[in-house]
Amino acid sequence: MHGLFITATDTDIGKTMITGAIAAALKERGIHVGVFKPLASGAICNSEGNLVSEDASFLMKAAGIPETLRSEVNAVSRESGIKIDIEDIIDDVKKNAEKYDMVLIEGVGGITAPLWQNYLLADMMKAFALPAVIVSKPRLGAINHTVLTYEYAKQRGIELNGVILNRWEADSAGVLEESNIEYIEAMTGLPIVGKFPLTKHIDVNKNCTYNLAEVAEKNIKIDQILEIIGG
Repeated sequence: MHGLFITATDTDIGKTMITGAIAAALKERGIHVGVFKPLASGAICNSEGNLVSEDASFLMKAAGIPETLRSEVNAVSRESGIKIDIEDIIDDVKKNAEKYDMVLIEGVGGITAPLWQNYLLADMMKAFALPAVIVSKPRLGAINHTVLTYEYAKQRGIELNGVILNRWEADSAGVLEESNIEYIEAMTGLPIVGKFPLTKHIDVNKNCTYNLAEVAEKNIKIDQILEIIGG
């Protein structure tokens, strides 16, 4: 399996936005990219009465994956109340990944988030053994949360390769935001491979991906992402 795992410093940091953005950029470059969110923390009822993950819908649209393959992109929601067989889910993702040039796998919450009983996201990252990037915020708390995520990953033998700051506001970024970057790079040795802006026309909950690939190319170092993936 050839790809990248996208984790974050916490929940609601914007992993889905960043995963979708990278997927859209790779697709625009002619790469057959697969997207997977093996577990999701919630779902909505669609027009047919079925529960679907909004995150999965956004990723599928960004990567150009049809609705018929939804069950491959997103296996299960934790709130569904059913027993989760993590090993089966991982095996299915690995099998389905074979049809793509490269894949992007999005985690749930932060790196120590429990997925099922005592099974953590970090355990899933170990199982997939892909290079990974951390999605973080650009403001207060970014240094602490990013460094702690990096140190825990290092302790678990998980390969981290970069940091992407989400909801970056270039017009108002000042000494605090720039010093966050300097400290994160100095304390982790990881490069900042993207500063993705807060956009009004791109929305995960509304499944709006307008101009997503172009915004990704401008604000994420896609060439460096490809180097990390090895493609």
